Amino acid sequence: MKERRTSVQRVTSTVCGGVFMQVITIVQTKGGSGKTTTAMLLASAALNLGRRVTLIDGDVNAQLGRWRDSFELAAWEGAQKPVWPESLAILSPPESVEGLLSLLEAEEARGVDLVVIDTRPGTHTDTEDFCLISDLVLIPARPVYAEWEMTHRAVLWMDDLRASIAEGERFPAVRVLVMDAGPKIIDAATREGGMAQLPKRDQDVLQEILRLDHLDVIVPHSRILEQLGYHGPLGPAARANAKAPGGRLVADAITRQLEVAELVLTGIDEVIPA
Repeated sequence: MKERRTSVQRVTSTVCGGVFMQVITIVQTKGGSGKTTTAMLLASAALNLGRRVTLIDGDVNAQLGRWRDSFELAAWEGAQKPVWPESLAILSPPESVEGLLSLLEAEEARGVDLVVIDTRPGTHTDTEDFCLISDLVLIPARPVYAEWEMTHRAVLWMDDLRASIAEGERFPAVRVLVMDAGPKIIDAATREGGMAQLPKRDQDVLQEILRLDHLDVIVPHSRILEQLGYHGPLGPAARANAKAPGGRLVADAITRQLEVAELVLTGIDEVIPA
């Protein structure tokens, strides 16, 4: 029988007139699943709503940690590149759980509203510590057959982690987020009769995902998702392109993606109120 472990407890304090800092950890069992993209989208949405955000990059490829550098090195044409938002910080994780707890307490004390932790792929003990210290564990899922197994493994992993926690101890909420979906997938999930337009295998995968605890918003496929390193946080990017000659189409595309990101954040607020 697996030994029960003690949940990592985070002491939350009230800041900003009774608002608690949200801590979200993003996990998957395989790389290339959209974890870092999800973190960038959440940061963009929160910033656009006037929140202070800290991202913690626990992934080995450090793509999130390089986001600001990628943005500042990008050669924008036409639009004037905005400055990096002062209310967005990107940090590396401390080496110990105690260090992470201290970091979170310091971030909350300075008025941060949202912390998002990106993790390395796989079922690692340090990732479990990130999860246990969080309010929400988010599992990005691309609704394709080739990636369904890893999403299923991630959900089972969280079930096993929950079972390993001593009875009565706190455990974060767990939700799946459907990412990078094409128009047929979105129609199948949202329109009556849409499911019949999918091949049988894709129907089965989508139905299995939607049986899980999931956020109601589906993030559509977009080139903007592939270019977040170039664009940086979406709100400033949309406004900068809107002011540029010929930039309206790009601004509109960014704005549509930002609106979806804000709907995702609204769904998260319903699970763990800000």
